[in-house]
Amino acid sequence: MIRSGISPLDERLGGAAPGRIHILLGSLGTGKTAACLHFLDVALKAGERAAMVTADRGSDLKSLARYLGIDVETPLRDGLLQLVMFRPEFSRRYAHSPSPESVFANLQKMLGANPPSRIAIDPLDPFLGEGGPVTAGGSALTGFLESLGATSLLTHSVDPADKLDRRLDTVIGRAAAIVRLERGHANVNYLGVVRARFPDVPSAPVAFQIRRGAGIERYQGVRSPDPRGNAVSSSESRKLLVLHTSSAPPGDIVALLRRDYDVSLRPAPATGAWLEGPAEGLSGVDGIVIAVTHDSVHTALSLVARLEEQSQLLPIIVAARFNLRSFDRARLLRMGSDEILATDMGTPEFLQRLAAAMSRPHVTRVHPRYSDTLILQPETAGSLKPMTQVEFAAALASHVAHDHPTQYTVVTLAPEAPAERGSSASLLGELADQVIRSSRARTGDLTAIIEERVAVYLHGTRQDDASVFVDRVRSSWKSRRGGSLKVESTPYPSGEPTVKAGMEAGRQS
Repeated sequence: MIRSGISPLDERLGGAAPGRIHILLGSLGTGKTAACLHFLDVALKAGERAAMVTADRGSDLKSLARYLGIDVETPLRDGLLQLVMFRPEFSRRYAHSPSPESVFANLQKMLGANPPSRIAIDPLDPFLGEGGPVTAGGSALTGFLESLGATSLLTHSVDPADKLDRRLDTVIGRAAAIVRLERGHANVNYLGVVRARFPDVPSAPVAFQIRRGAGIERYQGVRSPDPRGNAVSSSESRKLLVLHTSSAPPGDIVALLRRDYDVSLRPAPATGAWLEGPAEGLSGVDGIVIAVTHDSVHTALSLVARLEEQSQLLPIIVAARFNLRSFDRARLLRMGSDEILATDMGTPEFLQRLAAAMSRPHVTRVHPRYSDTLILQPETAGSLKPMTQVEFAAALASHVAHDHPTQYTVVTLAPEAPAERGSSASLLGELADQVIRSSRARTGDLTAIIEERVAVYLHGTRQDDASVFVDRVRSSWKSRRGGSLKVESTPYPSGEPTVKAGMEAGRQS
């Protein structure tokens, strides 16, 4: 590995792979051109030749280099750095060229007999072409770079939510690393590794800023002055109290929060308990974050309700690793949460939503018209037990009685092997116990034994999502009993007649 010269990239990957292709993705203004100049500067400082193929004017590149503190004037004068500019009509001519390889042959002649040790192409898009085979331009580009033997950095403009251009397939297939730059808040951006052919690459993005005279540098919590001359609020001095509902704090959530806030970690108080007094609890706190998992939503609901009364109008934010179900988000918001965040929504969106929630006053709890009634699995001596058919039918009737009931799916399961039918009562009891353990009984899923079947109401679950639950039950049942299950599923509202027929049968029994 060799230094790339791009500090957050060196931190994540340990450098660049000599003689290999590296791809830099990012939208406008995320620092792609600045990264290219840093990448070339390493070679120039070592007295090696470097080249840049660019769509920018030479004067603009020189101006950016001066801002970054990189000297390009001297290597240009000495012949160490070669700039090749795309002509305005290049893309059109390249697209209609009968042989993309001939274009690269001409480019190689321009670079001379002594090839550069590093080359940056900013952006690579004009070389992708528009006609012929979708990957023809990319294949010609990779062939050129591999024959050149230089370590290369290619940039491609893409928004975070966009899918990658299929014309990039060949280039991506040959790349040693693909990284993405994303815009953050103020002048802080993020570099994350999309894919790399190196082991043990950390997945968390690295925050960086571009500062006059220093260029791209690791963000250490001190922002450079806002280029518009406006004062930047110092969120790093603000304090978040993070209450985790699992046994240990979630590292990825905490790492995100610590980029901009002073974080204090504590286990969530037990059900029914309050936070400690002001001196130890909420003194100096600017916001409360509840770190939640899918299995601890019920704990978070109770905690939000208590905090809403105790938190002295502090913002209350719920954060999870993966997006919670829609009805869980609705219930948390209804109980008093100001925002629901998930790390899989992307770093910039996560932090921007957090900053927005922190800047707003805490909302008071409201009781909207379209709230759903939550019926929970009955308990006996602290253990969840299956419902009877009558209880199950009544629960379904209660949900359907709303003008706008929550979407759900009803699944029935029954042991299929003939040998298993001999002891149906004990088998059904065992299956019901397995279903309860696999469901989200604490957040609205309901399980019942109905004749020779186990029925489960999956609250807020579409039929497609219910298949994941069914696969989980089937797998656990096969490992425990070695048998198979007969499964039927009915979604609401499309299966409403079937659901109502089941309810009527339950009332009559």
